[in-house]
Order: sequence, then C-alpha cells, then structure tokens
Amino acid sequence: MISIRQVEVIRAVMVARSVSGAAQLLNVSPAAVSRMLRHTESQIGFALFSRAPNGFVPMPEAHALLDDLEQVHSSLSRIEARLTGQARTETALRIGTSPGLGLSVVPHALSRLQARQPDLRFELGVMHVDEVLPLLEFRRYDFALTIYEIDDPRLNIRKIAEAPLVCLMSLDHPLAGRERVTLEEIAAHPVIGYNPQAFQQQLIDDMFRSRGLAPDYRARCRVMSTACVLVEENLGLTLLDRFTVHGRIPEGTCVAAIDIDYCFPLNVISMRDAPLSRDAEGFLAEVERMLAN
Repeated sequence: MISIRQVEVIRAVMVARSVSGAAQLLNVSPAAVSRMLRHTESQIGFALFSRAPNGFVPMPEAHALLDDLEQVHSSLSRIEARLTGQARTETALRIGTSPGLGLSVVPHALSRLQARQPDLRFELGVMHVDEVLPLLEFRRYDFALTIYEIDDPRLNIRKIAEAPLVCLMSLDHPLAGRERVTLEEIAAHPVIGYNPQAFQQQLIDDMFRSRGLAPDYRARCRVMSTACVLVEENLGLTLLDRFTVHGRIPEGTCVAAIDIDYCFPLNVISMRDAPLSRDAEGFLAEVERMLAN
C-alpha cells in the first residue's frame, strides 16, 4: 500500500511537470522527490511518467489516477486548514507576484492599504510565470499579479491596469534628460536585455526587427530588477514595463517614454474555483486607485 506522502509526490510532479517544481510545492529537496518517485514506481511495478525534454509527462496510468489524487489532496488540505485555522485567519492576504511588481507596485499598494488598516497581515511571495499555476493550484497564494497571460481553463484572468514600455538609463547616459526617445536612438547605444525566450524580450525584439534595427545587447538578465541595477552602474540602458519602476525609480537613473504604441497589462490571476476574499478585492482596488493617479 502506498503512503499519503507518495500520493502527494505523484500529484505534485503531475502538476509541476518537473521534479524541481514538485519539490518547491512540497517544500522538500528535489533529491527527496526523485527518491520517492523511483520508490513508488518500483513498488507498483510500472512508470507513472515519461521523462520527456519538455518535462515529466504523465503516462495513461497516471492520468487515470488524477481524480483520486485530487480527492486525497483536497481532503488533506481541509485537514490542514482546520489544524492551522488560527494561523490562516491571521494572514488575511497571500499574494504572489512577478519579481518586478514585487519591488514596486505591490509593496507601495500594501503600504497605502496598511495606513488605513494597521492590523493588516499578509504574505508576499515572488513567482516566475511557470510557477503561477502550480502555486495557485496548491493554494499557496490566493492570487498572482503579473504582466503575463496564461491560457489555462482552470485560471481566471482579470486586467486591472496597463502601462507602457519605457526606457531606463543612468543620469550620465547621452540620452538622459529626454522625455521621449526613439527605438533608433536606443539601438545606437549598449542595451541590457533579457532571456531571448522570455515574453518581454520577444516583444522587444519584434519591435526592433519591425524597423530593421539590431540592438547591441551587452548583457542579458533573467529579471528586470537585475537590469535596473546594471543601469544604475551605467552598463547600458534597458527597456521595461512602467510598473517595474512605479514610484521607485532607481537612484541615479531616469525614465523616458518610447515612440511605440504598446502597453503591458497588469493581470490578476486566480483559480476559477476559488473566489477572492473581501480582503483580496480590497487590496486590488487599492492597486487600481494607486495606478490611476
């Protein structure tokens, strides 16, 4: 007979499609997940997942277990909620956010909200786009704030604001002091870019390509907050959404508008089967008011 822990490991790998993702969901090491999965497959006598280049793909036998796995997980979640009920009620908000928003819009909105609600308690966690679904599905966070859109029928996506792409540069940069710059001017200087497969980088590349431009990427970063630090050190300029520097332009830098017509959405992503609480809606209303000013 397999254990409850084995059930949770199977479900976590099925949701995350990777050992490392399952380990994060279960708050254990990847090695522990791998050992448990190998032990389980050896115990039952067949493989539950196909190890493909794009991750762990559930075998038909594993898919057949999905409903039962969900029932066990739901039961365990209810037990945990009852056992830790007091701790849960103390934390009114559990917010997941992309890295840039977690350094700008979200803390600013929380500060404004706490000025009116001094007893406000919250948990704030940073997540990347591939972590949004599993962390929401495991109820680690109530909702996620991100500029990304994720196409999944289990998710509810609501746009609450939008902001343009802007250029961030040091105060010593030749383009500093300009209210607006062109893509042609930007391409004439060293640029700090992002992972070529990242959504925002592909968008930026398409904009340059449409004008026959090939910017000089002197550095690449995984997240925009890292690019901001490099800009502070005058290692190049960068393009990012205005949300990332909302109310918190890095010291020694300035922002200029760009001659393009594009805005990033600010999306609230939540599970369709988990309506947001009044506290969550109150926080989101604060974000909307703040960004509307």
